[in-house]
Amino acid sequence: MKRTGNRHVALLVILAAVLMGGPTNASTGEFKVTYLYNLSDFTGTIPYSLAKIALDATARETYVISGETVKVFNNSGMEVYRFTNTMESGIVYDAAIDEQGRILVLAYNNGTPGLTLCNYRAEPIKPIEFKGLPEKLAAFKPNRLILKDGTICLVSLGSMMVVMLDPEGNYVKHMDLAEAAGVTEEDRLNTGIGAVAFDSDGSVLFTSPVTGKVFRVAADGKVDSFGKRGSAPGKFGVPTGITADGLGNYYISDKLRCAILVFDRQFKFIYEFGGRGDAPGSLVGPDDLAIDAEGKLYVGQLGKRGVSVFKVTRD
Repeated sequence: MKRTGNRHVALLVILAAVLMGGPTNASTGEFKVTYLYNLSDFTGTIPYSLAKIALDATARETYVISGETVKVFNNSGMEVYRFTNTMESGIVYDAAIDEQGRILVLAYNNGTPGLTLCNYRAEPIKPIEFKGLPEKLAAFKPNRLILKDGTICLVSLGSMMVVMLDPEGNYVKHMDLAEAAGVTEEDRLNTGIGAVAFDSDGSVLFTSPVTGKVFRVAADGKVDSFGKRGSAPGKFGVPTGITADGLGNYYISDKLRCAILVFDRQFKFIYEFGGRGDAPGSLVGPDDLAIDAEGKLYVGQLGKRGVSVFKVTRD
């Protein structure tokens, strides 16, 4: 009788968490997420909306691209530096930081994309030209930038394409994510992708807000996907942002449900947190995601709610 009663209590706790929009952990009982703070300056939380987030793993700093400035935050979430997103190379769309602490900037000048390698103060070192792109990529217009093991990865969310370059800008290969997701050429621009990330094993991950799925393209080209529409824990409304930690757990932001969902490499649902509201740790239209080696998860969102920072732990 005592064990049965405990089981009933546990079920009631889980049910209450679901109804209240709080965290649920149906699979391990060990995964924990704690809200820490929002990125701030000395006046308080910076009211970002849909900010792009890049992490400097070496200096343990966070770069946020939004509006007219790129701001740099220390490991405690306070602004320590900023530079304008209008440079000689054009308007900054995204940035990434290499192992030497240098900033690689993706910018547009009169509608033409370009890369510029800068020092840690965003002072230009040299431009990096796109070289050797196939003719079919002549009109490629990237809007996201990722550095992966020294490879420059340029992403066009709208055309569902990823182009990979070496550090000098020479073409290496490209990936057609529309083809991977089974999207026809006619539907490519109407489908698009929400975000792209890399697993530690080299797999490419991307979200499809239109289909409500997450796709994974392995290094050998094998394509897997998961995700079902719904409002229950583990189900997607509009999956958008995605990132992966060093253990192969996938974090997906759901812009409609205002939640962050966590799955393991086998696509098994682990945890969910967030929920719409004004309380600390609640979210409004979460979008861009990034996680560091310490387990700090950075979440950009809508509604001038800024960038929220959470701590992921496993007891």
